Amino acid sequence: MFCSFLFSNNQRLLPFLAALFFAASATASPQIEVIDDDGIQHTFDQPLTRIVSLMPHATELLFEVGAGDQVVGAVQYSDFPEAAKKIPRVGGYSALNIEAIVALEPDLLIAWPEGNRNRELDRLKALGLPILVSDPREFKDIANALSIYGKITGKDAQAAIALAKFNKKLTYLRDTYSGQKKVSVFYQVWNAPLMTQNGNTFISRAIELCGGRNIFADLPMTNPQVSIESILVQDPQVIVASGMGQARPEWLDDWRQYKTLQAVQKNNLFHILPELFQRPTSRFLIGTEQLCEAMEQARH
Repeated sequence: MFCSFLFSNNQRLLPFLAALFFAASATASPQIEVIDDDGIQHTFDQPLTRIVSLMPHATELLFEVGAGDQVVGAVQYSDFPEAAKKIPRVGGYSALNIEAIVALEPDLLIAWPEGNRNRELDRLKALGLPILVSDPREFKDIANALSIYGKITGKDAQAAIALAKFNKKLTYLRDTYSGQKKVSVFYQVWNAPLMTQNGNTFISRAIELCGGRNIFADLPMTNPQVSIESILVQDPQVIVASGMGQARPEWLDDWRQYKTLQAVQKNNLFHILPELFQRPTSRFLIGTEQLCEAMEQARH
């Protein structure tokens, strides 16, 4: 009798217990898994709310996906959008304030290996702080960063909108300019020492997308020093520079003394604002379009 009663009640309970189980499964938040630009997989139990950005481009992208309120610390020059200027500073990207970072109790640091110093990143790792590496070198890397930042902050929907807008603009530029007649381009990073970038950079990818050829694409170093003589030999049709501020760098016009250069003869010395051309963000497509238009001018 007792066994019969127990069996009968268990039968009634089974559907109820099953319903509870499936309801719990449905409401449980799945883990968030992303792979950074170093190929490291990161797993988080929930969206992150205390992120410290160790480079300006990550700060800008986090705001773009709607996660600006989840950024509790940022480095110097994190100045876009306007709200980014109000975020507490943790030093410069090449001179981090370790104590300030630790005091913010972040649940993630987003680092840039090209700018952040290894010894400072190693110290932060030793303190147990998780670090996600962001090192965009291609247009697809910028798109991937938008997707990752949306995932880790729980802003997937807004990230998807930003990503669609980015890809639409990128497709337009590629379809419009990449098949045009090739134009040789020298991109000048700085004047003293005279520096450029090789082919393994997002700026070189922009030159290619616009139907151009980076005259120093084959050099092994990412930011090599070059000589004036080598540029005279290469004789680029276009010279482009960004400098460090809003104003056109005076040294860009120093090339006018070399009157045999094609770029000088045709007045193809162009300035693109650094925040539009030296940061791998969605606004980089604005700078890329300006480059494409400049190169189109050089074709005529």
